Amino acid sequence: MIEARWADVAEALNNLDFPATKDDIVEHARQRGAPEPVQRLLRGLPWETYANMSEIRRAAPPDPAVDDGLGASELARKRRGRHHPHGRRIAEYIRDTD
Repeated sequence: MIEARWADVAEALNNLDFPATKDDIVEHARQRGAPEPVQRLLRGLPWETYANMSEIRRAAPPDPAVDDGLGASELARKRRGRHHPHGRRIAEYIRDTD
């Protein structure tokens, strides 16, 4: 599935007048021809009135791996946990638990 990058969301909402309701935000993005992943993300926002872009980002943060440019295999490797510097996994009981 193609995910929306925050840069794409910000571009779709450029010139949006605040405060804006969820409906205002979704309609603005639709009128600007935002890609479907961006529109899907915005349709998933909670029903609120948003004062600025930061509130929108907090309410619907895209997957951070998308902004990092990680592929599916890199993301899976990252989610498996910490690794030994030479690429070997470390047993749970050996890991630092700080």
